[in-house]
Amino acid sequence: MERIIMDFLQNLCKKILSVVAHAALTITGAFTMLLSLGGFLSGELIGGGIVLLLGFAMTAIGTRSFWYPGYKEKQAEKKQLQNIKNTSLESDTAQPVTDFAQDSYQKAVSDFNALNGIIRQLQDQELAEQLKKMQGIALRMINYMKEHPDKISIADQFINYYQDRALSLSNQFLEFEQMGLGTPDVNAIKIKTKHTLESFDEAYEAQFSRMLTDKMLEVESELKVAQQIMSDAGIQNTSGIPKSHRTSDASTNTASTAYRTPDTDGMQAPSSPARELPDITPENNPFSIDRPFDIDEAADDYPCRSRKKGHCRPRGRFQK
Repeated sequence: MERIIMDFLQNLCKKILSVVAHAALTITGAFTMLLSLGGFLSGELIGGGIVLLLGFAMTAIGTRSFWYPGYKEKQAEKKQLQNIKNTSLESDTAQPVTDFAQDSYQKAVSDFNALNGIIRQLQDQELAEQLKKMQGIALRMINYMKEHPDKISIADQFINYYQDRALSLSNQFLEFEQMGLGTPDVNAIKIKTKHTLESFDEAYEAQFSRMLTDKMLEVESELKVAQQIMSDAGIQNTSGIPKSHRTSDASTNTASTAYRTPDTDGMQAPSSPARELPDITPENNPFSIDRPFDIDEAADDYPCRSRKKGHCRPRGRFQK
């Protein structure tokens, strides 16, 4: 509890010092800019300009906590919503780019950039985030179209329906926002629009997957050839588990098997050949101790016969 209180007080002190420092810089900067007016009035243009710039810099630093966070957010949003330059397609193969592919690509880029403009104006952040998610998928699709113009015909449904409808619905939603109407009918239309666009990202991904069908089939074919070659060489991965995972699992299983104790729930431990142990008798037990009642006190070698005082202790076989 004391630690929490100390951390709270430290953070509070830091915030107070930060506010005081920024306020001091702002006031000093404003006062410095006022002093620069005296320099201008007295004819000291260079000196007045230097003082003015110094005061402006101090004021900007002092007020940074007010304008800098919003500036960072706007820069991040601009970086996230970058427009695509509408350029002509170039084919890497011998086949030229068709007019249909060129027109479809230009429409996809134009709709993409227009949707970015709508997102920047939307006030509904929930819809804006959904549209940004869709735009991320659309950007990858358009880049793939540019690299593979022959696949544009497969994306015809994406270009002429899904992206076109997304642009149209988003534009209508923005118009309702700008009208400022809050009637039940308008709100119901806006809710239905958001609900419909919620699943468009899945439709975008499905269309992108269709464009990659040939690529996936090509990779699948290469994998089959590689597996066949390894099979002919006697190398097989019958478990279907990556080797790195399989090795760690095997070592774990080996260790657990090596140190496994007999199971009491009915499972039998691996049997090992039994080793016969000799019977232990008093004659062949090397660690036996001669007890007093095992010794004949009348014998000549009785250990305590020569002692008159003190404790008499029977000696073991290895005692001297």
